[in-house]
Parts: sequence; structure tokens; C-alpha cells
Amino acid sequence: PVNASLQVLNKNRVASFLERFPFIESNQLAQVNFFQQTDGALRENAMNMFHGLIVRYRPKQSIETMIDEVAKLEELLNTAEPVAAVKPAATPKKNEIAISDIEKLYKNRPRKYVNGDLYLQVGRTGIVDADYDITKKTALDSFVTVTPKDALKDGLIDKSEYKEYKKASLIRIYYPKWYKLDTVATPTPTGRGDSLAVKHTKKNPDSTIFKVFERTKWKETAIVGDVTGSMYPYNAQLLLWIKVNSLDSLTRKFVFFNDGDSLPDSKKKLGKTGGIYFKTCNDFEDVKALLKATMLKGGGGDYPENNIEALLKAEKVYPENQFQVMIADNWAPIKDKVLWKQLTKPVRVVLCGATEFNVNIDFLNLARQTKGSVHLIEKDLYDLAALHEGEFLQVGKNSFVVKNGVFVEAGDTGTK
Repeated sequence: PVNASLQVLNKNRVASFLERFPFIESNQLAQVNFFQQTDGALRENAMNMFHGLIVRYRPKQSIETMIDEVAKLEELLNTAEPVAAVKPAATPKKNEIAISDIEKLYKNRPRKYVNGDLYLQVGRTGIVDADYDITKKTALDSFVTVTPKDALKDGLIDKSEYKEYKKASLIRIYYPKWYKLDTVATPTPTGRGDSLAVKHTKKNPDSTIFKVFERTKWKETAIVGDVTGSMYPYNAQLLLWIKVNSLDSLTRKFVFFNDGDSLPDSKKKLGKTGGIYFKTCNDFEDVKALLKATMLKGGGGDYPENNIEALLKAEKVYPENQFQVMIADNWAPIKDKVLWKQLTKPVRVVLCGATEFNVNIDFLNLARQTKGSVHLIEKDLYDLAALHEGEFLQVGKNSFVVKNGVFVEAGDTGTK
């Protein structure tokens, strides 16, 4: 129901999830987002909506995973097209987008635009007797297989449809799904005439670093970069920027950290975790070698990371800088926040992996503490230190309020 409060229901869903998977602790949940469907008054509309949980997780960091990520970083460097990424073309308006072959193929399909990207509704609809169905005729078909009795009980079919299919042992209910245009490929002939293939492309998850560097034009600073697990796509962007634009377009001073090399978590001490390596580089190969070496020495990184220790090291070895630029992982909280009062230079945080539903509050507070700034893929947050007690900050779908001098979450302001 559109106007119903689902807080108790959603709280119970999270509790049930944690009970089902007891090896997951509640403090391991970096973010929980709730989405409310508001267009399900009709059964046929509700059937096409997703209901359930989506869990995204990262594998535990190890020497093996870091070796794999170094290989992926090299692959990105060898296959990416940095020139187009650094200076992206303006997003065309809806009526200016040319109709591609795939759009022509699905010209009668429902379509929608989300943040400038075109999505097509792909896949069959309808109900069939499972005994007489060709299982998943196309690669993009989605369906559920249930008994007619259970389908009626769960509201997936009505009484007239149950009467039609009640003799079937199982029925298959097909429902369409939304796919981004560039993930749908043209048909591949298979003899059936309707088979589709999903196009998989190896590319960066977003272009945060390209876009931030392009609009900020920073020079003569120190880059402090997180090279722990899952940061390799963003570090590839850093290397590509340098490769195309030269070191002099940014800086020659680099500090990379991996959260303690392979030191066991139990032996890590705040301020002395280690795994921090720095160099004043002369060329692209210098930066690449330093970054890869730091990655390969890591293998025991836990969830929070030693960001402040790395920033303090950068202040020590590069004291002449007016500010520092930290390339940070939005999904990893800051382990050593108790040390950030020791920082004396503003920190400009390039936050990688942030979404409209999740901007890590630790980095907002780091910028506020140091009179720095936070930089997202499409937005720069300056003057965070100027907000007074009780004032609000809106970032995407989330709002934060200054309480006792720091940002705290004020609650999600949007439903979807």
C-alpha cells in the first residue's frame, strides 16, 4: 500500500535474513536500502515487479584475490579507451537519441530513461503448461515455475486462469524485466529465430575519477590512494588519466595503502597498521609500479581501513602541500577515525562507488573535520565545515544533520 508504513515489516525482513545466515553479523551490513513499490494496485502490474532481497558482497581479501585484481587492472589498462572517458560527450536529450538496431528490434516494447540511460522491457509474458514449454526460449526470459494451486494461493493467477491450468502439474509464469540498452545484444541465429545473447563488456563501474579530475583541475597535491580489494577499476582510471594527461596535469607525489600488508587483523594497531608506500614519481611507469607493488603486498585487509594513518604519512613526507586528495572506497568505513584530529591539511575525498542511496558518512565527517571537501561522480560538496549545529545536508536520497559537531544520519528522504 502506497501510504502504509512498512518499517516493522522491513525490520523483520533484515532480522530474518541475519537469522537465515548466522555467519553474517549485523555490523557487516554496510548499507540497507528499502524500496517501496507504488504501482502495484493491479495484479498484472504487481507481477512484473521484483519482491525480495538483493545482497551484494565482496569476497574476503587474500593474496590470491589481489593477484587476480592486479591482472584485472592490467586488462583494463590494455582495453579501455581513456580519451573518450576523460572528455565524455554530453548526454543527448531523449528526442536526439538515434534509434539503434536493437531499439528497432524492440520498438514496440515499453521503455524508460533513468539518469539519461535507456532501458528496454525484454522477455515474454504469459502462462504456459510447463510440460509443453520450451524452457527459457530466450536468454532474457524470466519466469517462475509453480503448481497452479500455489500460484492461485499466492495471487500470481486469478480464478479463471486457475480453472484453465488446474490440470497441469506445474505452470510457468513469464514476466518481463528491464534491461539497460547496452546490455542487450542483437539476436543470435539458433534455428528458433528468437534467441538473444547478453553482451558482457569489461569496463569500469563508473567514471568517478575521470569526471572529478576533469572538472577540478587539481595540481601540485599528493594523491593518497586506497588499493585494497575491489578498488582496482578506480585505480585503473587514475593510471589512465596520468597516461593520457601526464603527471604534470596532476602531481608527482603518490601514497598508496593496502591496510597492513598481510598482517592479521588481530595484530593491527591504530596508527601502526602499515601497508603504506610512497614515492615522488617521474613518469607513468613509476606510478603503475608503485600501485601494483602496494596491491600485491596486501592480502589481509579487513573491512574498515587505515585511511587516516595513510593521510598522516602523506603529511609527513610531503609537508609542502596545501591539501591532499584521497581516492577512497565508499564501501569501506574508516578504521582509525580517532586519529583524524591530528591532520593539519584539508582532505579532498574522491569517493568511489557512492550511489544516490549510499554516501559513506565517515568521509563526509573527514572532510568536515579537515575543512576539506567530498567529490562524487556528478557533484562536489564544499564548505561542509561551515554547516552549523542542527543544519541539514542532502546527498542523493539521504540526509544528514550536524549533531554535536559531526554529521549523523537524519533518515532516508525518498521512497521508490
